Amino acid sequence: MRKVIIDCDPGIDDAFAIAAAFLDPNIDILAIHSVAGNVGIENTTRNAQGLAHVLGYDGPINQGAGAPLIYAPFSAAEVHGHNGFGGVTCSGYRALSEETAFESAVRLLNEHDKVTYLALGPLTNLAILIKAHPELMHKIEVISLMGGGIKGGNTTIAGEFNFYADPHAAHIVFESGIPLIMAGLDVTERGYITKETIDTIKKEGGELGSLLYDISQVSFNFAKEYLGHERVHLHDVMTLYALSHPEIFESEDLYVKIATDDNFMRGMSMADKRPRSTDKPNVRVLMDVDNDAFVNLILDRFKGV
Repeated sequence: MRKVIIDCDPGIDDAFAIAAAFLDPNIDILAIHSVAGNVGIENTTRNAQGLAHVLGYDGPINQGAGAPLIYAPFSAAEVHGHNGFGGVTCSGYRALSEETAFESAVRLLNEHDKVTYLALGPLTNLAILIKAHPELMHKIEVISLMGGGIKGGNTTIAGEFNFYADPHAAHIVFESGIPLIMAGLDVTERGYITKETIDTIKKEGGELGSLLYDISQVSFNFAKEYLGHERVHLHDVMTLYALSHPEIFESEDLYVKIATDDNFMRGMSMADKRPRSTDKPNVRVLMDVDNDAFVNLILDRFKGV
């Protein structure tokens, strides 16, 4: 089994990704670490606790960084609702661990030979860990992360939300030498679920399906009002399927740098595609996905839960 730490800012698509990982028989979730991102740290942590209760996950939930390394906090409440779950309250909440996310990460890396990170939000927690304990980084087998976009951004013309929220953290992670898989907007905007998909999940997914349906309505409404369609991109789920079902993706190994300056370039993920470049690739970038296969994996995972 792959031993995984989920670093997340739930968040609607985070909830789908965490649930899919929990239901994957080949994934052993060592801990769920929260970080500020889609909404503030109190809500992202609370949402992780609520989702854990519905899933029946009884492992540690650890609160992480409440703000980016340098810049002021920046949220996406207009997409995820004021509490990150579309205003939905969960039926119960698992207890929060006394350990911080940082303390948990250090302990788990010391205890295990190899750990995989699913990084679903801003990379603040990981950047702090890398700077504080570089001697432990060889224990991280791979970081499969959602963020960036070689094509450009969604929060600004250049910056995707997670990298825009904490570009310095993204820069540290990309310069760390740790193996990386990047599920950026290039691929995540090519994969989506429709109203029909979420209706099926609600009908056949039990309490979890009902929760995922309820929290996703704010995203469907946002998409209809501002984007002119009724589909939702489950960005974060691709970090999991990049590991478990790589055959549904097309990818490129690229050298990518992250812009940290606070202007219109903030958070931009720039790929060096110069023919004579001497930079070695530092990340595998997912570029396309078979959306029919992606949706079938989601339905298979959540139907009959």
